[in-house]
Amino acid sequence: MAGGTLRMRPLPGVERPALATIVPSRKQPFVLADVGANPESTAENLVHNAVLGSNYAKAALGLERPRVALLTIGTEEGKGNSLINATHHHLQKLTSVINYVGPIEGFQLFDGDIDVVICDGFVGNIVLKSSEALFGFIGSTIKEELLRNPKRKIGAALSASAFKDMKVRLSPDQHAGAPLLGLQGNILKSHGSSNYVAIANALRIASNLVKHDMIDSIRNEINLANELIDVEEPA
Repeated sequence: MAGGTLRMRPLPGVERPALATIVPSRKQPFVLADVGANPESTAENLVHNAVLGSNYAKAALGLERPRVALLTIGTEEGKGNSLINATHHHLQKLTSVINYVGPIEGFQLFDGDIDVVICDGFVGNIVLKSSEALFGFIGSTIKEELLRNPKRKIGAALSASAFKDMKVRLSPDQHAGAPLLGLQGNILKSHGSSNYVAIANALRIASNLVKHDMIDSIRNEINLANELIDVEEPA
């Protein structure tokens, strides 16, 4: 990520690029940003994450006006730390730029009612790795229980297609390739162990980013967002 930032350079007005990924949920997948690029962030960084994530959702998920939410510990006004409260205050000013719908708690993440979830890289990385581990745990537990006796094995055989579809739906390979957003070019990060399905889907996402001219859109919206929250141009 450091190499990509040095090579491409951030877009004007973007202090720190953000790493985003797509996570499955009950209704449709959502974008999570940041997932590790910036463990320590300012309110302005999180505002930028919102703009970056919204544009990524438009390009990668085909959404016209993605619903953006801020991850916190409570939806009541003033609930959360100083970073969350300052970010929420800023995001409320950006109705002309993004579709900010307010704060969201962890138990709401997978309901499918939000398209973009914003957080710092520390929280986002924990959410991502915990959810991936939980998906794996659920899958292995179901398999273990279904193979426990002959009667269950018969039921498992009859439901094989449903379990196959569930595995595909929860697989990170379906939305492989995490973009480093906010740079003057498109960079996608993939696991070294990625299979052909993951690589193919990463290439599909990369193609969509170019087709939707995401970088120019980010450039315009970042400038407008900075004006609305009175952010000085980074030195």
